[in-house]
Amino acid sequence: MRRGSVAPSVPSVTSRLVQPHRSGGGIGTGAALSPSLPGGGCLPGLRVPPGGRARTPMEEPLALHPVKLYVYDLSKGMARRLSPLMLGKQLDGIWHTSIIVHKDEFFYGSGGISSCAPGGTLLGPPDSVVDLGNTEVTEEIFLEYLSSLGESMFRGESYNLFEHNCNTFSNEVAQFLTGRKIPSYITDLPAEVLATPFGQALRPLLDSIQIQPPGGNTFSRHNGQS
Repeated sequence: MRRGSVAPSVPSVTSRLVQPHRSGGGIGTGAALSPSLPGGGCLPGLRVPPGGRARTPMEEPLALHPVKLYVYDLSKGMARRLSPLMLGKQLDGIWHTSIIVHKDEFFYGSGGISSCAPGGTLLGPPDSVVDLGNTEVTEEIFLEYLSSLGESMFRGESYNLFEHNCNTFSNEVAQFLTGRKIPSYITDLPAEVLATPFGQALRPLLDSIQIQPPGGNTFSRHNGQS
């Protein structure tokens, strides 16, 4: 290098906070991203986690937030007792689910996306809790993500008991936060019911049913809740 010349500086690294992708019908944060330099090279030692910013190995890792799935049996045990007689097969419950993250409970119903303190709806405490792991997605990013869902895929008028319900929402959000789906015994329930003659006979009636657990606050774009 000639005397007086200045070494070229390394271009600054920028990355999107969240880069969702489509995987199996759900939005996910995907694999970690490697910041790239002009020309295709990558800066060594830098990593962009889902929902996070670029950091070096010397930096403190981003905070991890636990993610849980609350599972409620809307039939309060009646499905287990009556389903063999009515459907000809055993169903363990009629499942409603919600996502617990950042100290709140989030769920979807005929009124759109709602939130409350964990266990704060009139359904009371959940019948079971599924640990979905942890997420690095911050509360701010998560609320922005919910706002976009509430204005697109999960508007109140889009609710359908069989095809687009609370469990569809929980599955979508779980994949965004952790990359994991919710248990299949929950998401497969509508198909199991409709596979029976009784389910097919009742479908016109069941399609008109809309579920909105009371006790939650409708999600608001401006402050997270209304």
